[in-house]
Amino acid sequence: MPARTRYALVAAVVLALGAALLSQLPAGTFGPRAPPPVETPELAAQGKRVLTQQCWHCHREIPLAPRVAGWDAPRAYEALGRLPELNRAMPPFRGTDADRRALAAYLAALAAGRAP
Repeated sequence: MPARTRYALVAAVVLALGAALLSQLPAGTFGPRAPPPVETPELAAQGKRVLTQQCWHCHREIPLAPRVAGWDAPRAYEALGRLPELNRAMPPFRGTDADRRALAAYLAALAAGRAP
């Protein structure tokens, strides 16, 4: 096989592998990201439902307020994206992006003493 053909074949494989790896990255890793979540009472109320459905089995016994003290909605949103990094006992957040935004709004309200 000529060297030029081998190089073209290797390049095609590298491009295919790169595309496969990039497809596994979270949305927004490269390029524009969605605006950070904004805390509203309605969104915080939705976030409380997300908390009850996904987190309450542990956080019924483990208080969240001291853990999120000083957080705003963008900080909470960021933290929800990397829970196992912050605490090895935490599982990855499994909800949708809308769930994550709602929970971030609730955590921000909880941190500020405004949780519904």
